[in-house]
Amino acid sequence: MNSGNKKREIVLGCVSKLVYSRRRNKKEPIKDVIQIDSQVDFANQEGEIDSRHGDAIGSVVDSIFPFNSKIIPRRARTKCKRKFKGSKALSRSKEKLDSQVFENYLAKIWKSFSEDRKMSFAYLDSLWFSLYRNPSSKDKVLSWINKERIFTKAYVFVPIVCWGHWNLLIFCHFGENLGSVAESRCMLLLDSLEMANPRRLEPEIRRFVQDIYKAGDRPETKHLISKIPLLVPKVPQQKDGTECGNFVLYFIKLFLELAPDHFSMDGYPYFMKKDWFTFEELDRFCESLTH
Repeated sequence: MNSGNKKREIVLGCVSKLVYSRRRNKKEPIKDVIQIDSQVDFANQEGEIDSRHGDAIGSVVDSIFPFNSKIIPRRARTKCKRKFKGSKALSRSKEKLDSQVFENYLAKIWKSFSEDRKMSFAYLDSLWFSLYRNPSSKDKVLSWINKERIFTKAYVFVPIVCWGHWNLLIFCHFGENLGSVAESRCMLLLDSLEMANPRRLEPEIRRFVQDIYKAGDRPETKHLISKIPLLVPKVPQQKDGTECGNFVLYFIKLFLELAPDHFSMDGYPYFMKKDWFTFEELDRFCESLTH
């Protein structure tokens, strides 16, 4: 770009889009991109943390959102349809889920399964990973997780919301004896926005896992825990910037339905593929949550 060009960066939810403008009003072609919702309600998320977890959290918001949310420009949301190359914009009206709505929908999904099926599964609060990232609340979160007895479960869902974006971490067979089924213990990270680089969370996820084992007085060494594979299958991708929370909920529902009793690397990625489900099925699922 020559010196006559100006560059400005627009923050759009969880990824940034660079827009270039030329002097003399020359228009540049712009490639089709996923438009991430620019109106991430950071202030609302801060309020959820305070109201749901009390004063013990301390200054956790400063850790989760390392910038001053008060200076974020506020604009009214638009509901125009976006065009995407090779596919149509989804017709349903979607809103970015806050953690309280997410938890309510997840509880509804959970109740739809039999007690026998749910015996092998557990899920953590959707704010716990974010709260863990702050030193003042880290020990409290680990204490909460320890009470969930996750090492007795085959699968543990860990919804993660960071930087205004939802994805899903799944612990597989964390309580198994490494000597007998070492190929089964792993982590799955399901992200409907691959362009946001889900691997960026790996260092914090591994510290999180190591601390969970330590808090649970497990015999595994730090070195052994660090070798647990983190797998990122190529799952269906969202078409705009507001539906990541819905994707995570649908990932959980279908995983509850389809997960094998015993996860093995031999069958990976099992059903978790790009054509795992259709957008029409996702639409019907989202509609069912509101009825």
